[in-house]
Amino acid sequence: MIFLLLTPLIISIQSCPLSESEEVLSIHNSLRSSVSQGIFIAKGKSMPPSTTPITNLTWDCSLENSAQKVADECVFAHSHIPNIGENLYKAWSSGKISGTGLAVNASQAWADEFQKYGWNDTTLTMSLFNLGVGHATQMVWAGTDKIGCGASSCDSGNTVIVVCHYSKQGNILGAKIYDAQT
Repeated sequence: MIFLLLTPLIISIQSCPLSESEEVLSIHNSLRSSVSQGIFIAKGKSMPPSTTPITNLTWDCSLENSAQKVADECVFAHSHIPNIGENLYKAWSSGKISGTGLAVNASQAWADEFQKYGWNDTTLTMSLFNLGVGHATQMVWAGTDKIGCGASSCDSGNTVIVVCHYSKQGNILGAKIYDAQT
């Protein structure tokens, strides 16, 4: 004799919050996609579409680890790790800063640089870099395919340093950010 115990299967469909790394990827990849498709407008100027699609970034744990090590030093300065692109963000408050969403806030601030300062060329020139869009250009650099970020609470929790590392490195002066259609 065989007895079967049948239990009802209950499926609960609910919206799962994105992890911080997924949100960082979403901000980066949304910007990359809109630039690639030619629908991105930077401070009133339409940017041309790319000749080939700008691929989505993927999260890389080794880049996350290296970024976290730099963030843990609590020094707001580039690490100059060979062949790694790097974006930095610093937040300060007179009170304690919450430890969640910091890399998301940093990514959004970097993406907003194009709207704040404009974007006049698809080749990285010193004049373009000096506009203050270096974080945003690294975000959309077509040759970059991986990202990893870390954040650290510093100065008794009143300062936070966020570091994102990118591979392949972007922001090479004189190089194309992406190949634009003419």
